[in-house]
Amino acid sequence: MRSIKLLTEPSAGVVDRWYVSDGATAVGPVGIELIARGLEAGKVPLESYVRHEAWKVWRPLSELAVISVDSAAPTPPYHPRPAATIPGSLGDDVTLPGRPVFPDEVMPQDALAGAADLDDALLLLFNAAVVRTCADAGLVHVVRPDGAVVLYAHGPFARDMIGERTSLVDPALAAAAEGNTVVAEPSPGPAGQAVRDRLLTLGVSCEAAWMVPVLAGGRLAASIELGRKAPRIRASELAVVEALVDALSCRADHDGW
Repeated sequence: MRSIKLLTEPSAGVVDRWYVSDGATAVGPVGIELIARGLEAGKVPLESYVRHEAWKVWRPLSELAVISVDSAAPTPPYHPRPAATIPGSLGDDVTLPGRPVFPDEVMPQDALAGAADLDDALLLLFNAAVVRTCADAGLVHVVRPDGAVVLYAHGPFARDMIGERTSLVDPALAAAAEGNTVVAEPSPGPAGQAVRDRLLTLGVSCEAAWMVPVLAGGRLAASIELGRKAPRIRASELAVVEALVDALSCRADHDGW
């Protein structure tokens, strides 16, 4: 049987809030004991990265774990159940993409707590937006001097999309550069269709699809594209994503990102 102990423990006066990432998506904040239980159960890969909300960098989870194996007892295989069959699947299981990490009582800026830079904040924003809207697919395009590149992705083929480049003359990015939000329903225009096509490349045919620009220092820093199979996007959900983006923009301006 395998047992895993994390080298760090919650300290008095220190908030026990951690984020876990597989490099494409992140989940959190969660307690360190929950991460340890997920590791022991085989639900959290040892190759993941973790970051306390007060840290400036992500660290390999393997650096914090001590693994011991009882050779006398066989290690049972781990067979994950579908999320819908797990009791409390919208509760505290850190491996479930539907786990709520942005409750109603939490302010938008709280979702970005501990972000060290713009890329870090975009990851936390993206995670909160995906969970909050139950998105089946999503992309974060970060704008560089030579064009836009996919920094984070969510969906069946997320890893294949990381690093993909998109021209700044793309209809959706052109709309983002003007500060416009795009909703691709009921009948998508060129910008909405471009968002739907990219989400389809992620492996999801989305009935609801939308894009929200992220402005920092008066320029387009990134765009967030989200979608789900059904139902259509509600105004309240769009407002949640825009509130997160506004919080990031204010933080970026304040910190000079």
